Amino acid sequence: MAIRTPSQTIGPFFHVGLKWEAGEKVAFESPGGRVILTGRVHDGAGNPSADALIETWQAGPDGRAPVPGSAARVTGYSRAATDADGRYTIETVMPGACTGADGKKLPPQIHVTIFARGLLKALRTRVFLAEPAAIKGDPLARAAGPRVGTLIALRDAKDSGTWRWDVRFQGKDETAFIEI
Repeated sequence: MAIRTPSQTIGPFFHVGLKWEAGEKVAFESPGGRVILTGRVHDGAGNPSADALIETWQAGPDGRAPVPGSAARVTGYSRAATDADGRYTIETVMPGACTGADGKKLPPQIHVTIFARGLLKALRTRVFLAEPAAIKGDPLARAAGPRVGTLIALRDAKDSGTWRWDVRFQGKDETAFIEI
């Protein structure tokens, strides 16, 4: 009879095994409006998470999912590692409004998965690239309740093509995550 043991975190080895060259750049056929999503990842104690890996997936500027094989590396997908200060940067295009299960348009958003030291399972959430008033009708925004602000990227006042979004694993201003 085998004895079950708890999951163990070793490593992390994200920077070695999961990172790929230029993974932080999302490619699309149409140029669209280029944007930068940047920010910092903080652990439960509020310290920078220097070894996190952020994966993103998004619709194209037209709001539709990328079609595999339609062009070289047209994926809508990125993978960016954090630096020593917990910073990450992703270069992409502004996602268009996609259509929800109920047929209603959803605000521009990027799906996010985060791997980091101390996490037994990856964390999943979304980040909205829209003003708070534009996301009121989104099902996830409604479900997040008072924590909805943790899902909204803020446009840089000096550079309208740059959006800042910080992630906090726990504590004050903890990011709202999706349990799957």
